[in-house]
Amino acid sequence: MKITGYVLLIVLAGLFSCKQENNSFVIKRGNDTLEVSLSKQHDSLYYINMAVNGRFHSKWALEYPVYRFDYGVIREGGQTDIAVGVVKPTRFDPKPDKRLFLFRITDDYYIRPLWLGSRVAQPLVDFRLTNKEEKGYIRTVEKEKSGACLVATYHWRGFGLAFVDYEAREISLSEALKLLHNN
Repeated sequence: MKITGYVLLIVLAGLFSCKQENNSFVIKRGNDTLEVSLSKQHDSLYYINMAVNGRFHSKWALEYPVYRFDYGVIREGGQTDIAVGVVKPTRFDPKPDKRLFLFRITDDYYIRPLWLGSRVAQPLVDFRLTNKEEKGYIRTVEKEKSGACLVATYHWRGFGLAFVDYEAREISLSEALKLLHNN
């Protein structure tokens, strides 16, 4: 019994560590090293944590299930921002659905909301941050009214996302996810 429990513990630790591998990133700002990570307390409580030069500095609570954690340059100026996909209802859409939250890191290294989006154009399936020609973009997979999917591109404009272009429309979910992750 102890051997089986020990083997199970090793397997679970391996799975957990693999999952956590994509839930942190490091940023250099001047002489400082920032490590930003996502930690899960339970199914509907996550924290975005930040350590500066190896010491805990700040965190932001997310009281919703998280399905995506990403980072990249979204705004002009070259600072790295944080994107989190959460599942939550909103005031005008009471059904829990996938939403996109964007956070910035302040000059004094605190995590602050940039945009707590309720929707993109269509119901959100997944997203990814990308950089092209020194500009940051948010690429999304969204569900069309027909039930098929589309892949769209947005950029940051002042306070919110501005639509740029459709990469593909009326395609299957598998095709859309392939486009999202291969470009």
